Amino acid sequence: MKGWKLFVAGILLGLLLSGLFRLVRIPDNAQSFTLVTTTPDLTPKPSPTLSQIKVHVAGEVKVPGVYTLPDGATIQDAIEVAQGPTQKARADLLNLAAPLTDGQRIYIPSAEDAQSAQENNERSLEINIGSLVNINTASKEELESLPGIGNVRAEAIIAYRTQNGYFLAIEDLMKVDGIGQATFEALKHLITISP
Repeated sequence: MKGWKLFVAGILLGLLLSGLFRLVRIPDNAQSFTLVTTTPDLTPKPSPTLSQIKVHVAGEVKVPGVYTLPDGATIQDAIEVAQGPTQKARADLLNLAAPLTDGQRIYIPSAEDAQSAQENNERSLEINIGSLVNINTASKEELESLPGIGNVRAEAIIAYRTQNGYFLAIEDLMKVDGIGQATFEALKHLITISP
């Protein structure tokens, strides 16, 4: 009986080893594959941001101040965002379709401003307001076109900005020798520091 048990055990052991050999050995013609899974991106895509500019709206508007507007906005848009002109405003002296630039100051003149400009025999407000003189880049001739700025003061402005760098605010013009509060008040709505 012992021989019979050994014979059956040998057959079982052979079957077991044959099965293991088949499991371990990969056939030559078998193809491997890779399982790829993707995780969905649940983060919302950012919406494109429109470029914006900041402008200072002053003068005869209901709520003067600094406002953020979309790039390409006009003087009319600036007046509207400042809740419109006052009853004293002479917005008709401005080119309402003129595009704005970042950092620009828009002055809405009153009827008194227009009358004063005519009485002082200065350039008309329509021309002055539409094309502000940039005190950081203006030539001597452009500076001399401003009320109260002659040859000597124009040279002083150019000398000041050459020695000290660009003006950071239009009020810095009063740091130039010979330009006081009265001169500044007469031309503050005609100048800018923005390009």
